[in-house]
Amino acid sequence: MAFRVRDMLKLHIFSRAKLLGGEAGLDNEIQGATIIEAPDIVRFINGGEVLLTRFYAFQACTMEEFDGYFRQLAMKRVSAIVIKRGGDVDDIEEKVRFILKFAEEFSVPVLEVAFELSFREILKPILEQLFNEEVKQLKYFKTTYDNFTALSFSFRSAQDSIRKILDVLEKMIGNPIALFNQNKDYLAGTEGCIPHLTISKQIEEYHPPFYSNYTYLKQMTVLEEEDGKACVQYLVKWRAMYNRSMYLVVTASNGAWGDMDDIAVENAVTALRQELYRQHSVEELEEKFQNDIITQLLKGKIHSPIEFDRAVRHLGIPLEADYRVLIFKIWNENAGEYEKLNEKYKYDSILRDAILNEFEEVRVRNDVDKVIVIQQIRQDQKQEEYRRELKATVERIQKRVIQKNKGLRVRAGVGKEVKGVAGISDSYKEAGDSLEFIGIFEEQNAEYDSRIVFFSDMGLFKLLCKVNSTKELYEYIPESLQKLLHYKKQQRQELILTLNTYLDRNQNLTKTAQDLFVHYKTAAYRIERISGITGIDFNNPSEVLAVRIGLIVYKMIGNMER
Repeated sequence: MAFRVRDMLKLHIFSRAKLLGGEAGLDNEIQGATIIEAPDIVRFINGGEVLLTRFYAFQACTMEEFDGYFRQLAMKRVSAIVIKRGGDVDDIEEKVRFILKFAEEFSVPVLEVAFELSFREILKPILEQLFNEEVKQLKYFKTTYDNFTALSFSFRSAQDSIRKILDVLEKMIGNPIALFNQNKDYLAGTEGCIPHLTISKQIEEYHPPFYSNYTYLKQMTVLEEEDGKACVQYLVKWRAMYNRSMYLVVTASNGAWGDMDDIAVENAVTALRQELYRQHSVEELEEKFQNDIITQLLKGKIHSPIEFDRAVRHLGIPLEADYRVLIFKIWNENAGEYEKLNEKYKYDSILRDAILNEFEEVRVRNDVDKVIVIQQIRQDQKQEEYRRELKATVERIQKRVIQKNKGLRVRAGVGKEVKGVAGISDSYKEAGDSLEFIGIFEEQNAEYDSRIVFFSDMGLFKLLCKVNSTKELYEYIPESLQKLLHYKKQQRQELILTLNTYLDRNQNLTKTAQDLFVHYKTAAYRIERISGITGIDFNNPSEVLAVRIGLIVYKMIGNMER
């Protein structure tokens, strides 16, 4: 026996529904029911369906688009339209009048139900009249799948897409929803959701009435209300890209949970997963494109005004602003040396995240084990103020990094301030040079704040950075020190370390012995040996300065030869 629109009106859920128009179509036979929450859903309609909509799919479309859409529906010969009228749709009253005109022209009854009713509540009794339980679930699975699939075709704004999927799901199941990442950070949610996630020790796994690749969990939670009302919270956990997990959380504060809710959530999670993959792919392409432009700027490979103009438009930065380049690197003190390449990438990600959290409006480029930052400088900011701010920022970055690994230390080299995008390559080279000196200064003086080095503070060492030949650099090492460097290998490193420490401690033998964990007489004996080998006059300040510079040059040569 056929199930018709007039039979549907006798269902309890439609006891308060209003027949707005299209009375001539009350004998239309109903062959299914579906939801319209994305305009593209029309491609999934077979004909004979009851269509449910709250105009969400048409909230911003023009009347011309609206007319074209309903002409496509007329060709599908739908049975009836059930509407819920909300206030968040442009020209809604005009669109309702258009639907009524459509209803009279094509004999399609239009019913209005209370806005508070969920789509699940409306669909369930209709599907029960048409199909047995198993087929009903299959049909509901299809209609939810079709709507979320159509949504993925309709929207391309990243945050907009995620929010619309959550909104549609909320209208289907009638309960607030929130999305969290693996760190339980709130990403998006619907009205009334709880914007924080606490996983109870009593949380338990449950199984939906179908096979799923996702993990379903449930726990009790207390709503943020004065009466402390408790309700069930449903969590769906799934793996996103690069082993990162996501949580979709439904707080069942407005009603009971059923199999149809599981079906809707399953399809919503699939849509979210696909959307996140799409967004990640787009971000990777955009980042690669931006990285290519940044690399050209850093290496000074952009020369023509047209190329500069194109580069700054893509990066979204002013052509003639003031800039400074900073290069950050992580040192793993626990390892004693730089980590293997795969671990460098891991720490590089930690460093990049910390930098992006602490800097505003910067352009960031990863380079193997370094993170390069192009920073726009305020013209009204004094140099002293900038230095204080930057040092404080590096300290905060350090604190963020050690939360992940206590052995990690942040190092930063800072280039000069330059005028215009064309000068960025000069600042980049200086930042790299100053970064190379951090390890050298750190070993020279344990009390020196080596976490950050400004190129402008390097004095005469700025000249040495321009020397690219180790042979030429060697000429800056005094002959006296060269004798020690050529001394027999077994004792050479011990004597060089002693000389370094002795000069760092202002030629104080007691402090030198303490730093080297040797007896005072041992330290004194070594200094005598050094004097005998090299002929250094430690009472001559000029000669001592030349030796100190020579020791730094020696380390520079070692860095270049690695």
